[in-house]
Amino acid sequence: MADDHADAALTVETQTVTGADGGCCQITHVLAEAVNARAPVLLVPGMFTGRRFWLSDKQIGLAAYLARRGYPGVIVQRRGLSDSPASPGRAGLIEHVKYDLPAVQRHLQAQDPRPAFWIGHSFGGVMSALACARYLEAEAVAGLVLFASQFEVGKRMLDWPANRLTRGLARLLGYFPARAAGLGPENEPTAAMMDATHWVETGRRQDYLRATLARVTQPVLALSGAADRVDPSAGCERFIGHFSSTDTQFERAGISHGYSVDFDHPGIVVSKPAQAEIWPRVADWLDTHTSSSQA
Repeated sequence: MADDHADAALTVETQTVTGADGGCCQITHVLAEAVNARAPVLLVPGMFTGRRFWLSDKQIGLAAYLARRGYPGVIVQRRGLSDSPASPGRAGLIEHVKYDLPAVQRHLQAQDPRPAFWIGHSFGGVMSALACARYLEAEAVAGLVLFASQFEVGKRMLDWPANRLTRGLARLLGYFPARAAGLGPENEPTAAMMDATHWVETGRRQDYLRATLARVTQPVLALSGAADRVDPSAGCERFIGHFSSTDTQFERAGISHGYSVDFDHPGIVVSKPAQAEIWPRVADWLDTHTSSSQA
């Protein structure tokens, strides 16, 4: 399907949502004017990135593209990151999954009762899937789109024994210095690094994460980059294999599978080739999974 509204003006509004534990996270609504809205999408960035991963300050990004294709977006930025509002209490991944994402779902449902699609990159996809499995209203989730999401392959600095260094550095500084390490534009709260290392270390050695993911029954599109060394394709395919969904699609985005390039970890979303090949693929999948009642 061609994008007939590529130049449609965007309306971008930022709000604060409060979770049941009193913590706050920032959300950004992205709407395209003069475009008939279909099902909403919620976009969850991974670690070391924030809302600008989905929508740049120049209003370029997957959120803008999908809004112009008819899918109004809500970008979720975790508590403790970048320009998020000050939030009391712990700013970990667990709090984001357990309190923030359900609060965002309730907020969106009050404005638009149609089931929404959840889109996550890297650990943003892991958090979206875990929230869907345990804390979100299942009937209000239309499906999941996961980019480079997994926890079982690679990630050496998050697994034992190297994660002792990661945890120690975060405790020493009071945050994890992702910018200085060249990992991304956002430094992480210490609690977030504790949770990430815990999930990777224990999730590989115990069954609780895999058992939780088995509760996911919604349609899933999972894409991985053939050149991704952070979250390799083998792990991404294994990740959705834990789901109970009967409608799953997995794609390894690379030259050998018909793409123009072998996509890497960020490039699966934020690159010129992604704009031309990945973004339309996602929108087409959303089109086929949006019922006539949502259109």
